[in-house]
Amino acid sequence: MFLSRFSAGRLAALLAVPALAVAVSACGGHGTKSTPAKAARSFDLHALAARAFGPNAKARSGRIDGDIALRLHGAHGFGAPFSLTTNGPFRYRKGAALPDYRIDMGVRDNGVQLTSAGGRSYVSVGSTGYEVPGGVRARLVRSSSRGANGLTRTLAQFGITIRRWETHKHVAGTQRMDGVEVVHVKTGVNVGRVLRDANTLTGLLSSLGIARATGLPRELSPAARRVLVRSVATASGSSWIGISDGVLREAALTIRFAIAPADRAAVGGMSGGTVTATMKITDVGRPQRIVAPHPLGSYADFQLGLSALGDARSGG
Repeated sequence: MFLSRFSAGRLAALLAVPALAVAVSACGGHGTKSTPAKAARSFDLHALAARAFGPNAKARSGRIDGDIALRLHGAHGFGAPFSLTTNGPFRYRKGAALPDYRIDMGVRDNGVQLTSAGGRSYVSVGSTGYEVPGGVRARLVRSSSRGANGLTRTLAQFGITIRRWETHKHVAGTQRMDGVEVVHVKTGVNVGRVLRDANTLTGLLSSLGIARATGLPRELSPAARRVLVRSVATASGSSWIGISDGVLREAALTIRFAIAPADRAAVGGMSGGTVTATMKITDVGRPQRIVAPHPLGSYADFQLGLSALGDARSGG
């Protein structure tokens, strides 16, 4: 019965989630309406980062909307451009082990949803939710602790730690974004750290059984990461931080790879490609209604269905 609910479309949705990890863990988001940037003026970049990525009660709630685009050459299954989305609300209650959130990850009209509400965590496929075991939630709590406010704690549990990735920062100007004056900071990107953080998400997917079902490795191996790091042609990023409240409003990332023939076997035959990602945070500080999914199914059935998919993939 479970397998009949695990339709081909929903399987395609699960295939989208691991691609987030390969695509730098998802610095997710869509474009934004903004006015042209004004000339750069003096800002203390250390102080800006301390407010955006450190303790900040203003970042207690909001909505995350993201988009990732992959153009990979020579990689099986990625002959055409591939686009992924992430979106959903979050809120942080003081003293909570995890923020509450309802994050949809998917491709086209299919997706998987991850929810944290009332001190419990869930994974949903279609209209049915499954409460995850305490060990999986504990993994999320450990990853989330790397963040220091509601937004960064929500992102960190999926391996998104933007402050760790940024290098060579400089102020590009100021502008108004959705009615808020922001500082635009241009940065370099530490690709090695991005790829290491991707393993936070692949580890989560492994703990849920999704990795085996989709053929995703449990981690990006050190050898593969070394190949990708030395194959970087260009890597650049940007962040936009509210001047008055210090809340990150948007982030963007572009990485281009050109892989030497001798290195391609270590990355599945890929000869090169481009990863672009943007993330926008809206509804900052506004109340968010987040509840547990309903109806709930048996997590054992969820795992049984994933195991059957993994057996079919491996021929077992």
